[in-house]
Amino acid sequence: MRENIEPGSKIQTDDLNIYNALANLGVKHEQYPLVSGEKPLPWVHIIISNAKTFCLGTYHRFGRKHLQAYLDEFCYRFNRRFWEDQLFDRLLAACTNCESTTYAELTQ
Repeated sequence: MRENIEPGSKIQTDDLNIYNALANLGVKHEQYPLVSGEKPLPWVHIIISNAKTFCLGTYHRFGRKHLQAYLDEFCYRFNRRFWEDQLFDRLLAACTNCESTTYAELTQ
């Protein structure tokens, strides 16, 4: 958290006790307790749940090294979820317009 959150930032979370560590970072922390099973940030919970399901279902196992690439793919698919008929054509266009990655680069 120290690497990614600037002092003085405002952080909003649910009331999970793991977020108590934010107090040591010099940030303004607002907690929104769950009321009657209601989640305060429902779309955030849905997207995180979908991302976890996608990564675990597609890759079964992954590490930090390629995590950003997996999340990039999730975002690509999520942002195009209503245009499934265009997905392959747009993916093919994206692949032809970017630099290739060698096996050695992937495994470094």
